[in-house]
Amino acid sequence: MADLQNLIERNRQFADQYEGNLSIIPRFSTMVFTCVDARIDPAHFLGLGLGDALVFRNAGARVTNDVELELGILWTLASRLSGGALPSLALAIIQHTDCGYERLANPELQQALSRNLGVDKAEFGALANADHPETIRKDIERLHRSPLVPNELVVSGHLYNVTDGLLQEVVAPAPLQSGT
Repeated sequence: MADLQNLIERNRQFADQYEGNLSIIPRFSTMVFTCVDARIDPAHFLGLGLGDALVFRNAGARVTNDVELELGILWTLASRLSGGALPSLALAIIQHTDCGYERLANPELQQALSRNLGVDKAEFGALANADHPETIRKDIERLHRSPLVPNELVVSGHLYNVTDGLLQEVVAPAPLQSGT
């Protein structure tokens, strides 16, 4: 409970200097999709401020059904907010070194998770990040095949190094319609 009280106090301090009135439309057209790991906050390593970019996260920064749906929703909302014009949005997928999901490649862990959660162990293997460049390429290909994600979306893939703080490009930005 002490941590929660600390966070609430930090929010009060934030609110005391908060200026508000931010536009629902971000300043940047690039959306950031990354992992939930506490060591990789894109506001810090990309220098983002409030209102700069749409940021969404999940464990492992892996494209899932939910991510596909979110991208389809965001594209549609952007189109409506711009009066029906085709949005100019890009997505930067950012995985990171030393990710907890790297451990999902371990068959013993897959078996333990399967027993504990009642989920087929193959699902955990499919989420593993044992080879980041490969999983990034596979996730972009999944977006390319998704009926929910527009082909005009420009997607790039990156790997953030938790040791030195640098971002490496793995897949150059390209519209999904051009393939991967």
